[in-house]
Amino acid sequence: MLITDNILGFSDAAVGGHSARSMMLHEMTDLVRALPLTATRDDFSKSIVDENILAKPTLSSRKKSLRHLVELYGMDTSKTLFRILWNFGHADIDSLPQICLVCAYARDPQLRQSFELVRKLRHGEVLDRVAMEESLELGFPDRFSPAMKKSMAQNVNTTWTYSGHLTGKAKKIKQNVEPRPLSAAYSMLVGYLTGLRSERLLDSTYAALVASNRSQLLPALSLASAQGLLSLKNAAGIVEFDFSNLLTAEEQGFIHESY
Repeated sequence: MLITDNILGFSDAAVGGHSARSMMLHEMTDLVRALPLTATRDDFSKSIVDENILAKPTLSSRKKSLRHLVELYGMDTSKTLFRILWNFGHADIDSLPQICLVCAYARDPQLRQSFELVRKLRHGEVLDRVAMEESLELGFPDRFSPAMKKSMAQNVNTTWTYSGHLTGKAKKIKQNVEPRPLSAAYSMLVGYLTGLRSERLLDSTYAALVASNRSQLLPALSLASAQGLLSLKNAAGIVEFDFSNLLTAEEQGFIHESY
């Protein structure tokens, strides 16, 4: 179950950002490259709307881009999910597709529903857009019009392509994903924030977002641990995580009280 609060940055919106856009990876990449680690929510608004840092054609499209980015990510470095995404994106921009995916997944119920279909596909299997529309209908019966389901299916399929789970343009084909140290660490952190611990983190949906199997995940996490991003102990079949290097004292106190 996801936590929704003003500290961690989860969302309880009934309809997520994929109702209008994909995960906007190009925009997020441009922002990471252009703005410093110290950027605030006001800085994002000013840069996107007033300065047109994303090179949108109209004022309306600038405002829409900001709104959709906020829906997807929060765009507020005072919130845990986005702060760590922002830090990790600056540290390793090649991790950004998977990191953005994990953050958007934590905030968007339609993206979460879509993964139920994507994760069941075999390597090399074709994903039909109609099948994704049916999956969205199954998760949200009678909620969306046919046109909205079609648009949303296209958006989530584009996101899964950006993240590496799918390849191809007109025909989407399932492929396996491999984690990078920072995306592996981020996926474990987000799972941890939802209350998962120890082995349950390694077997969680958050782990499946960035790694096709555990044998891929553990080496990436070991590298993340060597970089000081987290503490990982794996001995005698017992796995323990410590994320205190990533979390503020306030966040650690909140998590301790919640669990």
